[in-house]
Amino acid sequence: MRKFTMFAAAAAAALISTMGMAAETNEQTFTRDGHTYVYTTTARADGRTVIEGREIGSAQRFRLLVKNGRVTGQANGYPVSFRANDTGVAVAAAN
Repeated sequence: MRKFTMFAAAAAAALISTMGMAAETNEQTFTRDGHTYVYTTTARADGRTVIEGREIGSAQRFRLLVKNGRVTGQANGYPVSFRANDTGVAVAAAN
């Protein structure tokens, strides 16, 4: 379970670092711990951002909703929920 939480945090970190591009639906990639992930972000009219993607070379998928600094969703079939700044990247992205 911890692996999936870390994975979801990495996905959210990728979103935070590309928040300005949230309205685009182009595929993005990031690599963490030797695993590469492909994802898209979509800004919704209700103010939430949807992050959907998968790990390259496996069947692991994720779908996360981000709103008001909170991330919720599913990573490889497991529910995840955490504050976006729990990723430790929010401060780096702000600088």
